[in-house]
Amino acid sequence: MKLKIKERRDYEDDGLLPLVNIIFLLLIFFMIVGVIEKNIVRDNMQLPKVELDKFENKDITKIFFDADKNIFINDEITDINNIGDRIKALKVKDVVFVADKSLLISEINNVLLELKKNKINNIKLLSSLNAN
Repeated sequence: MKLKIKERRDYEDDGLLPLVNIIFLLLIFFMIVGVIEKNIVRDNMQLPKVELDKFENKDITKIFFDADKNIFINDEITDINNIGDRIKALKVKDVVFVADKSLLISEINNVLLELKKNKINNIKLLSSLNAN
């Protein structure tokens, strides 16, 4: 019985080059297609720590309540007494509420009560992720 001897090739190609090309193309694809979420938090605000699974950034009204007790609705400063008028003017349905962690809950509740008076029932409270 005669054994066949494999002929030795001049090059050592084990088929990894096409795999590397595909991985590189997938990397480029996901870099282009991936959505980079806008940073909606103001720079000078410190958010309380909490575990947050997912936040969907849609085109909804954003209300910021900073440490100096300034209230911003879509980056326009307003007063607690004028929140109702601004909400009616903007025809707001959904709200993302961002409050500084130094504020008392009673101050935050005043804003939440104003939102409830204006029939805003879908309110998302935004905080930062808990760093363990």
